[in-house]
Amino acid sequence: MSTLKTILVVEDDAALQRAILFKLQKEGFKVLAASCAEEARIILESTKPDLIWLDMLLPGMGGLQFLELLRKKPEYKAIPVIVVSVSYSRERIKKAFELDIIDYIVKSQHELKDIVEKVKKYLITGSRNG
Repeated sequence: MSTLKTILVVEDDAALQRAILFKLQKEGFKVLAASCAEEARIILESTKPDLIWLDMLLPGMGGLQFLELLRKKPEYKAIPVIVVSVSYSRERIKKAFELDIIDYIVKSQHELKDIVEKVKKYLITGSRNG
């Protein structure tokens, strides 16, 4: 049984997804990737990640809808989620926190390496929002 922490990255931008996977794998994480909520749902049927990196603006079912679905299902309810999105609508951010996310990170305000550090910090210490 692997002791690597597993992260499910739900990101539809292929180039960004590759960069995220590279950085997280370099940090020693097992990384699974989905380009939409439906792919993520299929992955979740066979794997329980230690954390989900979730984009809000996805094709088909949006990130917020996917998050609502996760929180309604007992088997997924406790999975920590960090939202990383270009969307910074106050209403969307408020709703995401109401659905018990760990953090909401606006892509344009952070470099990828800093976001990866936040993910790493959470997975190592369990520290929220920081």
